[in-house]
Amino acid sequence: MVNVAQKTQYNKTNEIVERIGKILGYFPGYRTLHADGRFYQGKFQANATAKEYTRAMHLQGNEVPVTVRFSKGGGDPYAHFGNTVGMATRFYLPDGRVTNMVMLSQKLFIANTVEQFLGLLEAGLPTEPNGPVNKAGLQQFLAVNPNTYAVFKMRGESLAPISFAHTEFNSVHAFLFVNSENIVTPARIHWVPVAGIKGQPVEVLTNEGLAVLYEELEDRFKHEPVGFDLVLELAEVGDPLNDATALWPEGRTRIAIGRLTLTGTITEAELSDKVMNHDPTALTDGIEPTDDPILQIRRGVYEVSAAQRTGGWRGCPFGHGKVEN
Repeated sequence: MVNVAQKTQYNKTNEIVERIGKILGYFPGYRTLHADGRFYQGKFQANATAKEYTRAMHLQGNEVPVTVRFSKGGGDPYAHFGNTVGMATRFYLPDGRVTNMVMLSQKLFIANTVEQFLGLLEAGLPTEPNGPVNKAGLQQFLAVNPNTYAVFKMRGESLAPISFAHTEFNSVHAFLFVNSENIVTPARIHWVPVAGIKGQPVEVLTNEGLAVLYEELEDRFKHEPVGFDLVLELAEVGDPLNDATALWPEGRTRIAIGRLTLTGTITEAELSDKVMNHDPTALTDGIEPTDDPILQIRRGVYEVSAAQRTGGWRGCPFGHGKVEN
């Protein structure tokens, strides 16, 4: 199924990454967003229901190895945790390929078009080099972009995590699940914690250590694995599939299609992949992207960020290390 929106995957990617850096700061060697993160390992197994919705090979019932990168929101790796954290899951497929699911503890993104996202970043640019975020500019932007304002308000009022093991993660975007009979089911995706959802005021985290949630999770692994159910939230007629700022009405059908079980830590060195680019559009047959422009642009943004933090081809052996410009 050809998606014409794929033409937008590299539209304005350099400008987006550049503006984020000017607002949040430049931290060489780190991701543009979700800069601070740690890796964990485990397994995933789909249940019998999954086949009703998708023919994706990792959702047919066989046990599949996975890695997960839990991360802080934001671009400063030395900041405290806030009320947004990330969960990037990589499934290692039987044929040697990989596919990703990338989710946030928040339900929505802050813009629904590339142009709106660029406008938001432009509004927040510091008025002087290395200065603070332009709050006045942001307020002006939010006043004429009610969808973005609503998301900022929802995020600001949300509880912060008390543990990764008690946090629900959300795909933000909708995807198209295709089964063996080519029946297409649009859905949003969620990781629902087996241990139950709990949160706390964000102010608590500002008084904790910078690694508090990682340390809590790693201590938990000493006693038990950590589980998440993979849940599809099924769209109904009229639900927007290309607007990452729009919630669907309450009460949409949710179907659990498998369980993720994490058992401990793993390092980038052990994975032998210093890039670990968790592109959410790196999909496999049976799951397809929608024409959501924010979903589409993420491929280009992730690639630009990955090239900057790793040195790109200049870091390859045949390049004899990084080349100075």
